[in-house]
Amino acid sequence: MAGLKWFDVSVAMALAGIAAASGGCAWFIGADWSSYEPGGGGGAGGAVGGGGSSFGPGTGTGGYGSPAQGSGGAGGDGGAVGGGGSGGVGGAGGGTGGTAETGGGGGGAECSIDEEKCSENTPQRCVDGRWESGEACVGQTCVDGTCAGECGPENVRCSLNRPQRCDERGAWEDAEPCGAVAPVCNRGTCVTPPSCVGLAETCGPGGNESCCATGEAVPGGMFDRSNDPGYPATVSGFLLDRFEVTVGRFRRFVDAYPGSKPAAGAGTHPSIEGSGWNEAWNSNLPADAAALKAAVKCHSTYQTWTDGFGANERLPMNCLSWYVAFAFCAWDEGRLPTEAEWNYAAAGGEEQREYPWSNPASSTTIDDTYALYASNHIESVGSRSPMGDGKWGQADLAGNMWEWVLDWYANPYPAGECNNCTNIIPASVRVVRGGGWSDLASGLLSSRRYFYDPPVRWNIVGTRCARAL
Repeated sequence: MAGLKWFDVSVAMALAGIAAASGGCAWFIGADWSSYEPGGGGGAGGAVGGGGSSFGPGTGTGGYGSPAQGSGGAGGDGGAVGGGGSGGVGGAGGGTGGTAETGGGGGGAECSIDEEKCSENTPQRCVDGRWESGEACVGQTCVDGTCAGECGPENVRCSLNRPQRCDERGAWEDAEPCGAVAPVCNRGTCVTPPSCVGLAETCGPGGNESCCATGEAVPGGMFDRSNDPGYPATVSGFLLDRFEVTVGRFRRFVDAYPGSKPAAGAGTHPSIEGSGWNEAWNSNLPADAAALKAAVKCHSTYQTWTDGFGANERLPMNCLSWYVAFAFCAWDEGRLPTEAEWNYAAAGGEEQREYPWSNPASSTTIDDTYALYASNHIESVGSRSPMGDGKWGQADLAGNMWEWVLDWYANPYPAGECNNCTNIIPASVRVVRGGGWSDLASGLLSSRRYFYDPPVRWNIVGTRCARAL
């Protein structure tokens, strides 16, 4: 056999097989080579069995593979049918026969070595001709057999008041931003807050905006609280209502009361543990709707609430205790902003504006085209928009009403790092921000802060709600 060293082993074995099948060499030597048309080689057996070879009219050889792979079927020549491949272990069966043009099929393995795919959201890899599953993707999407991307199938979220859904490759895909009919993005869907469901009146200088509209999403960042470099803070992105809570919106809360009282933990800031509603505060809420109506009549001249629908529906709601303000925002699928969030929005973030509208930031220009202050009356929310709007479109961040925020008051600010911070250490008074309709210009500075006893109701204090992105 030394003279056959140059032969491929498969060729040698094929010749031997053909000779044996024909009773010796006569059939092979006597073949009609003038009409020979080579057929395809046999298909691979199992996962990676070798393909067969064709040598002459009438037959071809099977390919070779390991026991786990199976052998390939013999190729056909001149119309002859190739043989089936031998079976491999692990369920890899023999292949089918071939024709003159195509080789025999390979063994019946499910997959090829190192092939990868996804089954639902779980990666799979081919091992010995069979699919083996890995760990299911968590917070990612299975793409081409690998956990990838930044989100999982069917995940939704809100970004800059725009719904987003996770696409098939694990990337966030934008939908249209929320508009006038459903102005707030909540858990990946544009919704109408409960206080604006069926609300007839609209707000804003043109009278054509939802009273529940949000300003642009506040993107978050770093700034100095009260424009003091000694008290830096970082806040995450959030939504802040464009307008202060109106009488019309509050009327929906009263209509639902006491069913609108918050459950334990309602109104929680997403990054601040223990910032939600405390059931012990229920004792500070009116017992029923009649008691609530009586409680918000805190001044015969300057209270904005009326028991019946009327001309005051677009006025900011005043005479709210801190507890009622919190309860309203929680019921309205929002929360009270932290003092740092409120201050960040009013100061234009890192711009550190003196007033919400200041441009340049150091400008102290103020007159009654920017804000309602030093006045003897109360006006509709947004009456000084857009002149008096903040950087992200919120109206009346200065003037009209002081606004409750989440924090207990401490002066100076509590020491330590402020990263999405709030002062939830019980004290005697809570913080208000923004200045009111009767204040002087100095009370409207974005750095100005004041305080009131949380159960007390004042005709210069209202609120606005924050919401998660």
